[in-house]
Amino acid sequence: MNRIGQFCILIIVILSVGCSPQFAETSAATIRTTPAVQAMPDLADTYTEEFKITDFDSVHSPVNADTNESLIFGNLPVTPPSVDTPDDLAQFLGRWEGYSYALPVKKDRKLVLHIAEISGQGGILYGWSGTNLQYPDGVAKTHFRITRDKGAPVIEFQLIWIDGSRLVDRFSYDSEKKILRGESLEADSGRSMDVYELTREQTFFVYRDYDRYLAGKNITTRKFTNKDLEVLSKGYLLYLPDGYAEDTQNKWPLIFFLHGAGDCGKNLQILAKASPYMYIRQKGPLPAVIAAPLFAEKCDQSLLPEAFLEGSLDAILAEYRVDPDRIYLTGLSLGGEATYRLALHRPETFAALAPLCGFLMNANAKEMQKIKNIPVWAIHGADDTIVKPDWGQQPVNALKEAGGTVKFTLLPGHDHDVWTDTYSDPAFYDWLLAQHR
Repeated sequence: MNRIGQFCILIIVILSVGCSPQFAETSAATIRTTPAVQAMPDLADTYTEEFKITDFDSVHSPVNADTNESLIFGNLPVTPPSVDTPDDLAQFLGRWEGYSYALPVKKDRKLVLHIAEISGQGGILYGWSGTNLQYPDGVAKTHFRITRDKGAPVIEFQLIWIDGSRLVDRFSYDSEKKILRGESLEADSGRSMDVYELTREQTFFVYRDYDRYLAGKNITTRKFTNKDLEVLSKGYLLYLPDGYAEDTQNKWPLIFFLHGAGDCGKNLQILAKASPYMYIRQKGPLPAVIAAPLFAEKCDQSLLPEAFLEGSLDAILAEYRVDPDRIYLTGLSLGGEATYRLALHRPETFAALAPLCGFLMNANAKEMQKIKNIPVWAIHGADDTIVKPDWGQQPVNALKEAGGTVKFTLLPGHDHDVWTDTYSDPAFYDWLLAQHR
């Protein structure tokens, strides 16, 4: 690649699961740390290029002798500073990691920078940004410039987007907190688009073989055999609980998960990031089958089609030993909407519903009569600007008016991302798995 580089694609604001394009501006407004308009420098001497990893072990270092799990950029070298390099520049060198959003916006996208060379004029850094820790072959190498702001050094470089627009990225060292602070700004307007806080922590690991990592947690990718479904979906992600294969007579609860708009496409493994699979990866096993179909087309603002929702559910029910009285439906954002809609089409199927940051257009008590006997736990972020809390409240109110059993939890300090905390919380599964049809 030329100066556009993959780093441009990776480090720029990338919307969280289920987001819509306007989120970039809304979020930046709440976390901006600089004036709305700044004069942007000419950074034509800075550029980003693709860094193609040909030797995994020369870039990433093994964690606890695990041949599959490695620290991102753990093996990249640092060029020692020259004798005349000021100490305030030398402190930039080395590996940094952190997140791209500051509070009140929920942490989501991970960022790792490795500053390999630095001098009074500039240097070289390597960057990677991602979410689900698949092997990061899209690493970028950036040539940056050093400027001074009131005497303090600042790393600056430009990113040229596909449409020709420019971003300016700046990173400075906070000597009090010993962290690297960064910001992306629109070059034309000076408007803040994203902020970063990076530390010396070493917690962002990458997997040489992500399939093998997930398989070690009993999470695998599967294909649908129904030809009509093959057009709509690349398949589904599946978790089978411990003992499923050995006990061929037992029937198991099913947690059926519906993803948000940001996950539509071909990457089945991305469903392991923001979903009940988070619990399996981070906390341990659950006594239930978990299945999550992936819609193959771009979601944009369109709803997940009913043929996809019902077809994938029926295919999974036909394939696995599922307790018909313990089928649970949950989803986030666009998948939260689909949770309500699929339940309204199949009210006889589900033992409980858990829509996260969800909504339902034209929700009314008459329609909600169909699901009034299904326990519902709706969860929403108080600061959500994608699906506003009022939108999440509408189907809840309609269901209450219909006499339904529903609780609505509004999480303070949360924006659109309520899934990270909810799907990692044992109390969520205690409630869900306690419900019976």
